[in-house]
Formats: sequence, structure tokens, C-alpha cells
Amino acid sequence: MDWEDPNFLRNLGEALRNITEGANRRPPGRGQRCVGECKVAELPQFFGGMDTERYLDWERKIERVFEFRELDEEKCCKYAILKLSGGASLWFEGLKAKIAREGKDRISSWESLKRKLQKRYVPLNHRLTTYKKIVDLRQGKMTLGEYIDEFEKLALMGDIEETE
Repeated sequence: MDWEDPNFLRNLGEALRNITEGANRRPPGRGQRCVGECKVAELPQFFGGMDTERYLDWERKIERVFEFRELDEEKCCKYAILKLSGGASLWFEGLKAKIAREGKDRISSWESLKRKLQKRYVPLNHRLTTYKKIVDLRQGKMTLGEYIDEFEKLALMGDIEETE
């Protein structure tokens, strides 16, 4: 090995670059999870509107991905903001401007963003309304499976625990 040979040094530098670039391009092996990041496309979008159940469904879906990917609060918040579209995106931009005008800290955690979203998209009487729907639920023309599914959906929406 001749350390002073320009070809040797050039070849060594090129080999080191290839090793570094190859390591950066290599995807995780089969069966390995990419913890700490997720593809934006794998997250559902939320467009806003007055359908409380649609918002709560979006919240549950996005939280399942966050939990699976083991994301920290700040990343969860950033990913959720990216998935706000339409009216929800406009609402968030208005909220951001209001926070800046008032000199408050920006929203940087999923829990904080979720509280703001719930305040906007879940009416105060939602839990009471859902509880009333459960009380008034009758099997009627539903199959037993449909009835159970509806009951479980309402219990989940109203955050109601089943007692003995």
C-alpha cells in the first residue's frame, strides 16, 4: 500500500462515499419496523365539518398509527397538522394566527392539538346526546350483530364504560 499514491487515496475516498451512501439508501430489512417516523400517506386526512363522529373516527385512526410508530408528542402534532385539509386546515391557520397575535406559545404536542380540535369539532353535549341514544336504542329491525355493533359504537363515542 502506497499511502501517497493519488489513485489509492481517490479509490479509498470513493469507497468510503459508496459505503456511506449505501447505508443511507438501505431500507429496513423485511419484518423490521421503522419506529419514530411514518409515511404521511399512511395517515388519514380530516377535512373538518360538523360530523362529530367523523372527527372522532379520524382521531382514533391517527392515534393508532402514532401508537404503532411510537412517535413522540411533537412528531404526532406535526403529522396531524399535515393531515388537516379543507375547513380543518383553514380553522387551524386561523388558530395559529390568533395564538401568534396573543403572543402565546405555538401548539407543539398532540395532546394540546387534540384538545383544541375536540373543542372545535366535538360539541359540549356530545357525551350526553350519545348516552341518550344508548338509552333509547332498540333492536327493532336490526340483526343482533348490527345491534351490538351500534351499541359498542355509541358506547365508544360517548366514552361510556360498561358496568356489571
